[in-house]
Amino acid sequence: MPIVLPGRARADYDLARAYLTRDRTESRLFARFESSPRTFHLTTNNRGDDHFDPASNTIAWDPYSALRTTRGGTQSPALGLGHEIAHAIESPAREAALSNHFRAGYDNAEEARVIRGYERQAARTLGEGVRYDHRGSLYRVHTPVSR
Repeated sequence: MPIVLPGRARADYDLARAYLTRDRTESRLFARFESSPRTFHLTTNNRGDDHFDPASNTIAWDPYSALRTTRGGTQSPALGLGHEIAHAIESPAREAALSNHFRAGYDNAEEARVIRGYERQAARTLGEGVRYDHRGSLYRVHTPVSR
């Protein structure tokens, strides 16, 4: 498996993965991620810091930080993990190119690609809030699949 997980992160990742892969698109996303020739690292935190660092192939994820969308919907930390994995599996050159193009409401074209694609599909399948921008407010939850 091309992902390195520290201790407790394995259980949180497995729970999020089982939840997300109920969506066909997310299932394919995880299959690509887990069969990638690249090695990815997952670090967890409790600061609401979810991001992908392409320089180190590292995904930072807070498995207990959910999101309230600007339209009042809610998203689980698991969906945040899926969002970051969608960044990670994109080719580094395309991810960089899209990240350098501004897109109103989304910071850049890469965020728009992930939010309007993988994230939106999974949110609808799983009954979570859909985002129409790259904004929202964070709040704490008890599990990676809580909203």
